Amino acid sequence: MKWTAKQYVDLMTFNSTSRPMFSELFGPIVGLDKEWRAQGATEEQIGMRAFAFDYVPYFQLGDLDSIHRPADKIIEDNETYYVAIDHYGRRVRMAKATSTIPLPETFPVETREDWEKLKHMFLWDESRVKDEDIKKAIELQKQGTLIKAEILGGFDILRELMGEVNCCIAFYDDPELIEDILSTISDMNKKALEKISSYIILDQLSIHEDMAGKTAPLIGPNLVHEFLRPYYLDSWNIVKNAGTKLFCQDSDGNLNLLIDEFIECGVNIFYPCEPAADMDIVKLRQKYGHKIAFRGGIDKHVIRRTKEEIKAEIDYKMQDCMLDGGIVFGLDHRIPNGTPFENYVYYVNYARQKLGLPPYENDEPGWGRMAF
Repeated sequence: MKWTAKQYVDLMTFNSTSRPMFSELFGPIVGLDKEWRAQGATEEQIGMRAFAFDYVPYFQLGDLDSIHRPADKIIEDNETYYVAIDHYGRRVRMAKATSTIPLPETFPVETREDWEKLKHMFLWDESRVKDEDIKKAIELQKQGTLIKAEILGGFDILRELMGEVNCCIAFYDDPELIEDILSTISDMNKKALEKISSYIILDQLSIHEDMAGKTAPLIGPNLVHEFLRPYYLDSWNIVKNAGTKLFCQDSDGNLNLLIDEFIECGVNIFYPCEPAADMDIVKLRQKYGHKIAFRGGIDKHVIRRTKEEIKAEIDYKMQDCMLDGGIVFGLDHRIPNGTPFENYVYYVNYARQKLGLPPYENDEPGWGRMAF
């Protein structure tokens, strides 16, 4: 079912008495299409539209990423992998059979001098928020499209520029460099969001972090408080004061130690909430109540197991305390390889049954990626 931005915002702020959303956040992982095709799936099923998922159309306003970047320089590109020097000057490699994102093998920032060479990519420029995009966003919002802006993750951009190890060390050994990087980007964010907010009220501010592993985050709450909290609040306070209600963070892994700090940073939606990393949305709801909302939360690995285990996972995640708003039910990341198509169909229809919906075959096809 296609939802409007107002319906979505009401749901995620616990102001709706309608049912929760049920969607597929990311879609299949690389290679699953071949597996499902061999098991008899149609192209519309592989493309997710056949399953009549809930979704809200959205439009991203503004370019708050790095700009004026040099083109990637391809070193090698064959059937199995891709190697290049990317726009940051990193050597990156991607295994085509299993990945969609190139992974860095080197990182460009080790010293302040290195950062100064890249700093110009993160400065304010009027081209970041185009007048024609503002006009388009205003019209789309009238039609029910969700309008969002996305700022760079405070930890994520440090990791991209420095690598996880050097980044984590720099918080202690070179905090001035960390502060300069974040304050530079924050100044750009503020100018962009002030311009946007003078024309339109954003429905959602988004941020991508990916700052945790299976057992714990890569930095502790003290560093979030000292370095990331000011960065987050610089942007959030601008759009919140203009009327924006949703601040959504995307981070894989176990964030339990940081959730309280991120709530203080303004975040009120977390996803994808991976059960394998102890991000149990039922326990989190019992702990935090209506302070935070979630997208995802259903164990993607269970879908590869038995139907009894799938049923048990859905029964647990869709219990009564989870049905009063603030949730988009869905798998906690891409549908993994080895997921039997029959199991996936069972999962979809059993979850729909729990929410009082008919089998997907009897509903209108539709899907929009809900990882935003």
